[in-house]
Amino acid sequence: MSASRDIDSLIDMMARLPGLGPRSARRAVLHMIRKKELLLTPLADLMHHVAVTVRECARCGNIGAGELCDICTSEKRATGEICVVEDVADLWAMERAAVFKGRYHVPVSYTHLTLPTSDLV
Repeated sequence: MSASRDIDSLIDMMARLPGLGPRSARRAVLHMIRKKELLLTPLADLMHHVAVTVRECARCGNIGAGELCDICTSEKRATGEICVVEDVADLWAMERAAVFKGRYHVPVSYTHLTLPTSDLV
């Protein structure tokens, strides 16, 4: 693959990210290429590391490095309270706001569940 095709592929992949269209992705890629040692190489290394090590928490659905996330392993969070959130982004927003000190649950998306037709009313 040629360098220009690789760059175009990177721009296309970046444009798939939320909040980035083709023009913003192109600007971001060009900026990273210009700052290769400062941005592009460390970002590529970090993305590879995250892709290999990060996974979904087996208990709550949050994202973490182990089978259980830091929230689920924290004794301070064992208050008996559970906050059900729609997705991980909501969980992270609650954590940034520091408004809840219990544990969370991110339910499985209902679009992925299939029920037998006899269970439908």
